[in-house]
Amino acid sequence: MSNILLNPKTLFDVYQIYCEVLKSQDNNSKYDKTAGIRTALIRYTLAKWGFPLPSRNKLTSEDIKAGLEFMKGVPISELKNALDYQQEVFDSLGNIASSRNYRFHLNKMLVWCHTQSWWKNAAKTDADKYCPPIRLQRGRVSDKVRVTNKNMTPRCSDFMYGLKSPEILPELQQELNIFLNFQTTLVGSRKRQDAPLRTRSAMAHVNNSKRFLGWLHRFQGVPLEELSLKQLVSASGLTRDGHRDEDAIDKVIDLIDELLQWLREVREASPNTELKCVESLVAVAKFLYHKESKYQSREQVASKRVGYRDIPIIEELRRFECEIMARVNTAPPRSDESKKWVDWPTFKACIERLIEECAPRDKKGKKRSIRTLAQSHQIALICMLLSAFPDRSRTIRELELGRTLVNRDGKWFVEHTAEDFKTGNSFCKNGQKRVVELPETLYPLLEEWLSQWRSVLNPNHPYVFTQLNGKPLTDGSLYQYFRKRIYRLTGQAFTPHLVRDSIVTYLKLSGTSDQVLAALAELLAHSQKMQHQIYDRRTPEQKVAPALQALQSLPTGTLPPPPPLTVKPPK
Repeated sequence: MSNILLNPKTLFDVYQIYCEVLKSQDNNSKYDKTAGIRTALIRYTLAKWGFPLPSRNKLTSEDIKAGLEFMKGVPISELKNALDYQQEVFDSLGNIASSRNYRFHLNKMLVWCHTQSWWKNAAKTDADKYCPPIRLQRGRVSDKVRVTNKNMTPRCSDFMYGLKSPEILPELQQELNIFLNFQTTLVGSRKRQDAPLRTRSAMAHVNNSKRFLGWLHRFQGVPLEELSLKQLVSASGLTRDGHRDEDAIDKVIDLIDELLQWLREVREASPNTELKCVESLVAVAKFLYHKESKYQSREQVASKRVGYRDIPIIEELRRFECEIMARVNTAPPRSDESKKWVDWPTFKACIERLIEECAPRDKKGKKRSIRTLAQSHQIALICMLLSAFPDRSRTIRELELGRTLVNRDGKWFVEHTAEDFKTGNSFCKNGQKRVVELPETLYPLLEEWLSQWRSVLNPNHPYVFTQLNGKPLTDGSLYQYFRKRIYRLTGQAFTPHLVRDSIVTYLKLSGTSDQVLAALAELLAHSQKMQHQIYDRRTPEQKVAPALQALQSLPTGTLPPPPPLTVKPPK
């Protein structure tokens, strides 16, 4: 015991010493003077270090025995966080009537600790080497949080309805390849009448076509060997002599209407999903019937005009787009935003916690595996990078050392050409680059990841970040990787794209100047109109609150003096 008195190492050691002090203060007391601190620790604090929360308010002998044993694995350096941890437990349990009492007992022990000769050295121990508890009471990594009430879930047998790779016969695959090439390649003036699409946009139309063909096969009974893009848009709407073929147009529109109705009723798809569907069908129609158009070629058409105006089926599909767009602008969100939203200060707090979770030892001092540490460093860096440069998730996924991530003279930059981001053609004119200097606070974590931890996951690609199996990050894998970690910390299904919404909303709520908001729009490569329409998540009440406050604060003036009395002359 004497060695423990001079050099306690764990919370259990401190508890033992403190209990002896309490007992020595009044040896004749009929009450157990250690009960208060024991309950304060075991019942209301140890849960933050991973101890199972006791099921009853009153501690049993088994609870006390397990709690004391657990204390032996909590390093003394963790005591500096004890009051904060206790408060988080109180918050998670709701209204605890005795919270002030047990906070008093814990605070009293900590005040006593500060008077001890060993405390100064104990508080300076390598606390940064110990990882805080990974599992919190507010959420689990394995939780399957739902933000919609859709009946169709990934567990349903019909959830994946698109064609799978083994189902795509060589002839269809060749047609899909030609379709992709048609959309992206610079072709002759009598063929395509609009500018080439980016490969990612063109692939979206190809992938949507696979889904529609899968629907034809699974729900319309079309055999695999008969599937082709012409099954989706079977006619241009023109007869051989160049007149409208109403019967052929009706046949195509009836099929597409059936597909959209299935998406609405069975898949419970949003109007935006329907819009993307019709946009892809327009792309298919352009590919199939571009040679039938006698309209001016792309080189002869003004930039604001639309091609293929003489192909009836394309014009009918465009009418569909306009009708759906009206519903897109008025339809409420399908997901419950309250289950997803994390404000900016909370997101920053998540980053600090994730950085703490990069510590090499767990809460009991045991060394963590190299792969676990690599994962912790990667997610902390991804979140920190998004906080410094809240760009689209594509920037994270396609960040490549030496190409889009560049070090010049000891400084790190993200550099994009027009092809590297969604709005590149608008923001990178005449071969200019979009260059963003990263803050120096990011450098230590970034350089440690590149030099030490990235190679642990054995990536088979040149990108900075990677899946745990070594493959490049996909949109879905980054989404899940990010969402699970933030959900574990906050209980909210926050996503990488919502980071942009969070910072815009926070700055607008903070009354940030239009100059800063304009600079943020430039940084994130979108217009201020888009910033206001898409990323501003303030409620109607929050939007009008500054005006209401301004109205209340306006000064009150004085009434003008009454006009002088006029005396009528006597008659």
